[in-house]
Amino acid sequence: MKNMKIAFVGNSALTMMNFRLGLMKVLSSEYEVVMIAPKDCELTPLEGTDIRFISVEMDSKGTNPFKDIRLYRHLIAVYRRERFDFVFHYTIKPVIYGSMAAAVTNTRYVSVVTGLGYTFIKRNWLFHLSCLLHRTALRKAESVWFLNDDDCGMFVQLGLVSPKKVHVIPGEGVDTAYFSSQQPLPERFTFLFCGRMLRYKGVELFVRAAELLKKEFPSARWQLLGPLDANNLAGIKPNEMELWARQGLVEYLGVAKDVRPYLEQCTCLVLPSYFREGVPRSLMEAAAMQRPIIATNSVGCKDVVIEGENGLLCEPNNLDSLTDTMRRMLHMPQDCLAEMGKNGRELMLRKFDERLIIKEYKDLLNKYFAK
Repeated sequence: MKNMKIAFVGNSALTMMNFRLGLMKVLSSEYEVVMIAPKDCELTPLEGTDIRFISVEMDSKGTNPFKDIRLYRHLIAVYRRERFDFVFHYTIKPVIYGSMAAAVTNTRYVSVVTGLGYTFIKRNWLFHLSCLLHRTALRKAESVWFLNDDDCGMFVQLGLVSPKKVHVIPGEGVDTAYFSSQQPLPERFTFLFCGRMLRYKGVELFVRAAELLKKEFPSARWQLLGPLDANNLAGIKPNEMELWARQGLVEYLGVAKDVRPYLEQCTCLVLPSYFREGVPRSLMEAAAMQRPIIATNSVGCKDVVIEGENGLLCEPNNLDSLTDTMRRMLHMPQDCLAEMGKNGRELMLRKFDERLIIKEYKDLLNKYFAK
């Protein structure tokens, strides 16, 4: 099968390796595998693998049409040169322009909608343009995959994709062997937020809830782990973070290559995101490591939480709801918290294990290559 060549196209080499390296490694034993993305990090994880990397320039958050046309033309050139047998596209720009390039070059492809972010929240010009581009790009897809039923339902309802082509997979999976812990919950109650420091991820709500609860629970800790993104309009500014830390509201832990030690040292992971997530990786990783989770009752987040069993849900962009939910978690006995953690790992093994997702890819490729 090594004579078959498949490509994985995303908007960030770092994200591709963090989320899909396990998948690409497994498939590289059967197929020639190529990863296409902007080179925004060192490619050390690819060393010793059979995965080849092709760099492309991509303005993943911008709306400059000239940059997008340049990306489209570059992908057409790459697809014509490489003559891929199959391509998988991830995130908005690759899904749109990669899919269009694949259609022009008669390359078979699947587009994976990993989350709709803020583009589909407001019905403005960007929303309508995005609908038009998605409808055009997905027309010739072999299949369009979604990480949750809500995103799938929205695309079908808006007429962006034929209901005959859609398929829902339970997130992008979590490596339950790597994210595994027998470490007991810490004695000191610690809430952890893990992710990019963006307002719509709920970072500011997390800090405000900490401010409200600290007098009631003086020994509890609130920690933030993840990168600041000063270039993002929704990003938390460094001076804001410094002020919160000086006020003793939160501890900012910076960025970590390995989040597992921080997950082991927390009691509960919190993701108060209020934009359209796919299925958040941080929630799956914490649950796999037997940590209770708090998430918003919103698209993507709610898929990982069974209320009262492995975590609790709060209302999106609602400080009172988040504060009350944290308070409920703080009042829980240690054995109830431990039981939640155990239930969370069982859910990850049953529904979200990376091996189940890899099987989905293998089944699809076997189906099309058998033709």
